[in-house]
Amino acid sequence: MQTPPHKHVDWAQRYRDENTPWDRGHAHGELAARLARGELQPPTPGARAYVPGCGRGYDAVALAEAGWRVTAVDIVGDLEQLLRSQLEPLGGEFLMGDATVAPREDFELVWEHTFLCALRPDQREAWAHMVRTALVPGGRFAALIFPADKPVSEGGPPWGYDAERLQGWLGDELELLESAPVDPALEARNWAQAYALFHRR
Repeated sequence: MQTPPHKHVDWAQRYRDENTPWDRGHAHGELAARLARGELQPPTPGARAYVPGCGRGYDAVALAEAGWRVTAVDIVGDLEQLLRSQLEPLGGEFLMGDATVAPREDFELVWEHTFLCALRPDQREAWAHMVRTALVPGGRFAALIFPADKPVSEGGPPWGYDAERLQGWLGDELELLESAPVDPALEARNWAQAYALFHRR
């Protein structure tokens, strides 16, 4: 689906129509593997994780089950009942709203997965400000970059980008600690994926 930068996508209608090819029905395999290895465990009991553009919340629930106190945000109101029923028993919460708006609270982790690639280019500055504002000093920003090899000239959504572009949008306040390709065996998609981990200075 190619969308001009100025055109707004009706994400709620996409969900109603079940036109959600990014939705695989489970937490991403890369996230599950890193949680299993202890790489994305909460640094302290009750540490907070922020999941903007959470969709049906599979990743948010996986983080909550790993011990994070999760706040998941999405603009699609139809997801509210589902997400509240899944997150609240795990000590998390779902907030309906514009996930590019910086939250009022601080978090030790911000998790990105198929949210940034859905945003129009003119929304990236607000998105980057949201990430910087949400993270406490020393906090981490972890991203599943997708589509990592799609030419920018092909437009979007999904809009292609890579770790270098991501660093440019986030600025010097965040330091890139790791950038690695995602094994397609963990989650096969029609474009390449990568994992990137940043540290908030």
